Amino acid sequence: MIYRKKILDSNPYVSESGKKITKFNLPLNFEFCKKCLTTNQRPTTRSEHSIKDDITKPTNFFDGVCEACKIEEKKKLIDWDKRKNDFTKLLDKYRSRNGSYDVVVPGSGGKDSFYVAHRLKYEYGMNPITITFSPFIYTDWGFKNLKNWINAGFENFLNTPNQKIYRLLSRIALEKMFHPWHPWILGQKNYPTKFAEKFKIPLIIYGESPSEYGSPESEYTYEYVRDWHTYKNLSDVYISGCSLEELYSYGLKFFDLYPFLPLQEKEFEKNKLNCLAFSYFHKWHPQSNYYYTIENSSFNVSPERTAGTYSKYASIDDKMDDLYFYTYFVKFGIGRTTADVSQEIRNGDLTINEGAKLIKKFDGEYPERFEKEIFEYLSIPKEEFGKKISNLFESPYVDKEYFFETSNHFRSPHLWKKTNEGFELRNKIEKYFPEYFDNEKK
Repeated sequence: MIYRKKILDSNPYVSESGKKITKFNLPLNFEFCKKCLTTNQRPTTRSEHSIKDDITKPTNFFDGVCEACKIEEKKKLIDWDKRKNDFTKLLDKYRSRNGSYDVVVPGSGGKDSFYVAHRLKYEYGMNPITITFSPFIYTDWGFKNLKNWINAGFENFLNTPNQKIYRLLSRIALEKMFHPWHPWILGQKNYPTKFAEKFKIPLIIYGESPSEYGSPESEYTYEYVRDWHTYKNLSDVYISGCSLEELYSYGLKFFDLYPFLPLQEKEFEKNKLNCLAFSYFHKWHPQSNYYYTIENSSFNVSPERTAGTYSKYASIDDKMDDLYFYTYFVKFGIGRTTADVSQEIRNGDLTINEGAKLIKKFDGEYPERFEKEIFEYLSIPKEEFGKKISNLFESPYVDKEYFFETSNHFRSPHLWKKTNEGFELRNKIEKYFPEYFDNEKK
């Protein structure tokens, strides 16, 4: 047995000393961005296959302003017509002369990937091939949007991993890092480069640069950071926080893990692959992408508000999304609403006053709508997985009680305190910005 139930030491959460104890390399001093309301606890993009322990690199702040807001100010000075012209010249280097596919567009068929693929084909005259790394559990509307993408004039390759392996890796990631989405992140980052190498299509175009949301300005370039997609030595690769050797010891084989592995760096270089961000060359506005998509297709929004936020049209294809954003809230003290609010404030779609109220109302909402199906997915019963795999877990089955017991182990004491009513954030938005909530006191 390797994965035992977590035993919580409550002392740091009930005493003032807990304010000085952090996890995941989070900064001790907590800040909200005074412009967009994100926090300095937000982790930035990293090489996911290099993660053994969940050590983050938090968002940089400068005099109370986050890096994403700093970049947004600089973007106001960009000559977008020139950028678009530069993009056309770059595409010309890869443009097919014989009608073959000339660009790979990864995505789910959601608003952003649809927007990118559609413009590349119908505005720039490229021949995109779309590819998708399958969610854990498709929502009905998410799968309809994949078909909608195809019906709009695109071929699509869907990579669906062995579900027993997918489930096991997600459960291990929950136990080790409280990050059940980790295997999907690996797949969606690593499938495109391997596909491009296999089919000899060297150009890969993603939607936004991670710097749109707070990754360092040094990474705000048209090329994605190579380390996100490649490895030098397999001994340095981790999946769900485990080395390959550890996973082999459980009985898994190389081919079981291949969908989640990055491309070797020398193969990336040999094939002269190029991973670009569409947003570097075009002013990126997710809400406009949504309007573009519904105008040019039969895009499906969620029939209900997404758990943990106020929207219905972003990141809606996987039922596991709900749980992932809740685990994110537990670990970093910020949830899905904060992520949505901060980018909509930067884009001028919300005022900071409106955003603060939305964060207070929805951030950290526990997602009940798919919990039964998700917990069944994360359970590893002996009847399905065999005794060797099932016995890795002291509790093979996941239910709500087990999930919350596990979640408490991953709360950073500098962010959370324990009261008679349960765990509460030490840093609530109404405490930092009382001026936005004055009317509630009257």
